[in-house]
Amino acid sequence: MPEYEQNALQRAWKIQEDAAAVGFDWPDISGVLDKIEEEVNEMREALSCGDLNHARQELGDVLLASVNAARFLKINPEVMLTQAANRFHARFQAVENVFAQEGRDMKSCSLDELDAVWNRVKVAVDQALENSA
Repeated sequence: MPEYEQNALQRAWKIQEDAAAVGFDWPDISGVLDKIEEEVNEMREALSCGDLNHARQELGDVLLASVNAARFLKINPEVMLTQAANRFHARFQAVENVFAQEGRDMKSCSLDELDAVWNRVKVAVDQALENSA
């Protein structure tokens, strides 16, 4: 298999490991977190200027820096993304269930109303997920 023939998350991890192996690395995770913040700010700036292509590039930089954070935390980013997606899915299903039980149409609710239910179910869902793990 060629050196970088993996999925994008694995490839990003491998490239950053290779860079770190020759000393091109942050001394600790705080540098990575600062970089993520910098890239998010650059994405915001590009969006405020209406430059969608530049904003997309900055999103790529956010993702790359996030993989680097996973490397510092010694956790596979694929595992973390899967877990985050599973948490979101479980929470969203719980929100849907609340609205169904209350006989309310989610599409007719404001974002504030949706967010209030989200916040209501979030802790309970997270506890249920932890207990099932």
